[in-house]
Amino acid sequence: MQNSLRDQPFHRERHMAARHPTVFLAHDYMLSEVLDQIAAGLAERRVRVVRGPVTVPGPKLVYDVPDMRARLRDVEVAVFSSRSVCGPELMDAMPRLRGIVNPTVGLETVDVGAATARGILVGHAATLQNRTALAEATVMLILMQLYQPDRAREVMDGRRPRPRALLAERWARILAGRTVGLVGFGRIGREVARRLAGFGVRVLACGRPGAPPPDDLPDHVAFVALDELLAGSDIVSLHVTPASGARPVMGAREFALMKPGARLINTARGQAVDEGALCEALSSGRLGGAALDTFEVEPLPADSPLWTLDNVYLTPHLVAQTYDGLSVLPGTALENIDRLLRGELPLYCKNPEAEPAWRRRLDAMAGPEMAGSFIEER
Repeated sequence: MQNSLRDQPFHRERHMAARHPTVFLAHDYMLSEVLDQIAAGLAERRVRVVRGPVTVPGPKLVYDVPDMRARLRDVEVAVFSSRSVCGPELMDAMPRLRGIVNPTVGLETVDVGAATARGILVGHAATLQNRTALAEATVMLILMQLYQPDRAREVMDGRRPRPRALLAERWARILAGRTVGLVGFGRIGREVARRLAGFGVRVLACGRPGAPPPDDLPDHVAFVALDELLAGSDIVSLHVTPASGARPVMGAREFALMKPGARLINTARGQAVDEGALCEALSSGRLGGAALDTFEVEPLPADSPLWTLDNVYLTPHLVAQTYDGLSVLPGTALENIDRLLRGELPLYCKNPEAEPAWRRRLDAMAGPEMAGSFIEER
């Protein structure tokens, strides 16, 4: 990335005057350039950096807490990505911890509930650039599922005959007049709905079970229960992050509720989909296709049956990783770290309801003795 750290709107002069704070910086083999820029920015601020163990492709890294306890005891801000797990035991190994920062968006590997109970704030990078890229990419994948441009390329290079004047040989479908279901109607789901408005589609949306419809629902969007959304949609697009350990949002039951030939788009989280059930629904013809940017295990294993299906578009969790979005990540993370060290809420705070407990935690840490426990009853 070419953006200089000095060009970013950081608060470089606002260091902790009496001491040099300590920040833990997890490793992520997919974000090494971003994390290196964060480390360089912290060095400019005279912040001590503790680097985490190396991550590798495959299952998420779970830290050996007893082995790391001595390195973590002075950490005030911890930076984790979605490739390492931050749970209660790890948080308790950092008694001076003010906040957790994710340089990207996904927080499925951070136990936000445990952080809230301990008075620890969590900030991430739910930036405008990220929302824009994901919304645009989602609409792109919807159109690709309907128009299947790879088949046209196969015609051009001789791998597929040109379709004759037979309806059965025409694979492309228009988007106008169809119904798109958005499972999750937060920042990204709303951006997708806004972009779909110009395509002449009906949009169904759902939130968490029992959640009331938003007051500012757009005219072209109907807020319904999940089962109604699945039964009524030609395309279902996922915009949810399942809680750690929760069952997938989409499993065999949900696929059975969908329209025959409906299509699934997942640019959210691989854990939202039971891949075995999805492969069965696709191979049986129950679903017409899928476009997936995230998977249960990343990278997608070579023996995954998803590779063998010709009605699936697969992208390696990169579809929304634009230059525009990635270039602001170091600055956003550094701003979040600065704010937490100054005693301010981070940008895009995931648990602002924890602020009162957080203030009490800071007061206790500033006292002559550390409190033995900062866990709040919920």
